[in-house]
Amino acid sequence: MLDGVLALMIAAMTGAIVWQVFARYVLDAAPYWSEELARFLMPWIAMVGSAAVLRGGGHVAVTALIERLGAGPAAALRIVRDLVMLGVAAVLVIHGLAFADLNSFQDSPAFEVPMSVPYMAMPVGGVLIAIMVVIARLSRPGADWALPDPDAPVEDEGEGFVPVAMRAAEAARQEEARR
Repeated sequence: MLDGVLALMIAAMTGAIVWQVFARYVLDAAPYWSEELARFLMPWIAMVGSAAVLRGGGHVAVTALIERLGAGPAAALRIVRDLVMLGVAAVLVIHGLAFADLNSFQDSPAFEVPMSVPYMAMPVGGVLIAIMVVIARLSRPGADWALPDPDAPVEDEGEGFVPVAMRAAEAARQEEARR
């Protein structure tokens, strides 16, 4: 669902920008709404996209320390990481709501909607991130959910795109099988 919403927002923003450029340079009459639509969608795309990428384990992860720790300390460090992420999500929600409320009295020039609409992306994104952390922790309790699932089916086993983490996990499994 997140991917579909994200795709629609990206398509709408892209369409608005393309229309803005076409109308300005070809028709010599730029629409008043297209730039504002793109500006409204950008924070929403960033926050929803952040949650969607988190769900898929696509964020950058530095695993050098966790890989050197034993199972117990690594699990404890992952719990600390999850708690920090939930704390950051809470900060996004709390301060995002305050910021949206602060801007709710101002209307946007083109759409004449409260400016709290684009600013609500921050608390909504915080909630989505918190939900993704909890779901990931519950669905893969013993694994490092912040990385792509190496056991997930890969559509293209050939020379196509295979995430680096999946290749590394497969190489490690093959090495273990040889021993």
